[in-house]
Amino acid sequence: MFRTFIIILMFWTQMVKVDSTCDSELQNGLFQDLLNMMMKIKGSSSAQPSTCSCKKIVIAFTTSLSATKTIGSGAVVQFDKVWTNEGKGYDPNSGIFTAQRQGFYQISGTTMSAHRKYFHSYLMKNNEKTVGLYAGEGSDTGSANIVLKLKKGDRVYIKHRSGTDAIYSDGDHWSMFSGYLISE
Repeated sequence: MFRTFIIILMFWTQMVKVDSTCDSELQNGLFQDLLNMMMKIKGSSSAQPSTCSCKKIVIAFTTSLSATKTIGSGAVVQFDKVWTNEGKGYDPNSGIFTAQRQGFYQISGTTMSAHRKYFHSYLMKNNEKTVGLYAGEGSDTGSANIVLKLKKGDRVYIKHRSGTDAIYSDGDHWSMFSGYLISE
């Protein structure tokens, strides 16, 4: 009987994947009920209803510059337009994203150089360079995408390399910085 129940459970799980019209809370509730029934059938002396913490944690940010800025040597780029800041990890006053949870994060940045200028920067993790962004002379863009394993409290930001240069942006938000938690 237990084997039959497992087969039914596997079949039901595959059906939900293929044609899912239920919302996730209903699916989780049904799955939880099936697990509890399985534990009763098995007759385990330590069978207690299992609990499923199925709430998805969302940590994500997207920011951009709304105007051209002059950035000094070694300065952090402070992206002023915050589009998304779920988890409140990005601080527009400092330009730094601080991981609220440990996990793997997708981080990306795009910088645009001003007319007849270049803009050379790094995507930083804490005080260490990860990858570079180089926007060549004259309205060129540099971009980087990286997956980083972050611990709670790790800081990620875009830092200008050296000299005093302008990073270009306008109402079209050409320069941006974003990231999100992929998995814990």
